[in-house]
Amino acid sequence: MIAALHQYAKLKATLKALVKSATFPQPRTDASAKLEDLSADAMARLQTSTDLPGVGRLRTTARLLKRHIRDALGSRLTDAIDKAGLTGVVRFAPQLGDGGVVKALWLMEEGGDWGEVGNGLRLAGQCDYCQLPITIDARDLQKHDTKTAYLSLPRVAAQWMIVGRHFVFRHADSQQDGPSPCVFRGPTTNEIRAIRDEPEFAVTLNPPLSTDHVHPLSQHPFQQHMKRDDPPVRSIIECTAGGQGGWRAIGPEYAEMSVSAFILDMILHHYTGSGVHFEAMEIEVHRGVRGGYLDTLLTRSPHTPLEGCSAVVTTEDGGTAYQTHLLTAFDDPFIAGVEFRVPPDNRQAVAVVLATTEQPVGSPDDAFPVRHPQTTARARRSLGVIAPVFLDGQTP
Repeated sequence: MIAALHQYAKLKATLKALVKSATFPQPRTDASAKLEDLSADAMARLQTSTDLPGVGRLRTTARLLKRHIRDALGSRLTDAIDKAGLTGVVRFAPQLGDGGVVKALWLMEEGGDWGEVGNGLRLAGQCDYCQLPITIDARDLQKHDTKTAYLSLPRVAAQWMIVGRHFVFRHADSQQDGPSPCVFRGPTTNEIRAIRDEPEFAVTLNPPLSTDHVHPLSQHPFQQHMKRDDPPVRSIIECTAGGQGGWRAIGPEYAEMSVSAFILDMILHHYTGSGVHFEAMEIEVHRGVRGGYLDTLLTRSPHTPLEGCSAVVTTEDGGTAYQTHLLTAFDDPFIAGVEFRVPPDNRQAVAVVLATTEQPVGSPDDAFPVRHPQTTARARRSLGVIAPVFLDGQTP
């Protein structure tokens, strides 16, 4: 009996160490190895009829410590969500078993940065395509059977496979418009698909891209500035009839600078045609004015947003280059953006478009900057030296 109680005390100490390690992970110690040091003989003694009181105490303690471990893991998961910058954006279902919690912890702590996906979800929430925070459950965690399966994909694509089903495209009247922007892995081909899990909705990650408009010795900007975990995308998926006709995969081929940009572009493209009222102004500006400000802006990394902007999306479609900067924050009451459009036949002329859902003020005859003061203030902040040319009509 004494020997059994001694082993019971050792086991209790080990379980306490496990509780501590669940909250504060640290390297393997002698204490963490003691579970393996319990001899078969000692365990046999605990199972004999003469040691029933010891067994009872062990079971009671084990239940208590199991609850403490579960609580500690839950607290650690909450901290991990916060450190990932996803507080208020993502949460995990409370019904997850111990294995699910451990998997969720791995995703938050070891699964890479969640910034791009977090911003995509915030924009979806701003467009009323989802209610934040979304709740990730066991079904979502099963999208990747193993860590190897998760790591076999570019990080952002792997993460959107987990969270994509939690928001759906809607019209301004709140009617649902078909599928959500899910990312799928083809069951037999292992290809990546978007919107629908159908072969024609396959997209190509890190595709070969035309270099017709760049120097012969240079790479395409999407490849030159490629992020390994968020590579360029080529697709033929489009939202038809201004967002009213659903999604199809028969459109002309286009390229996005990254997976995250592809998702953001789908959200913005649908939203602009969903019945929400946008007002816009457009002016053509030569890319060489004001010391070549636009030329510098359009030749730097396509991942770089303008000052104060929350996101940038760069697209090439039919030879035309589009770069859209989101002027508003994800918690603003309206959405505004500035787009630079460079046609293939005259790459020195840049169409600058400012669009917003901000409620207008003043008279309908007033100029756009007067009617939309908050949007104008954000554009003036972000457009730098060409802001007076664009907003005030100054001579270039």
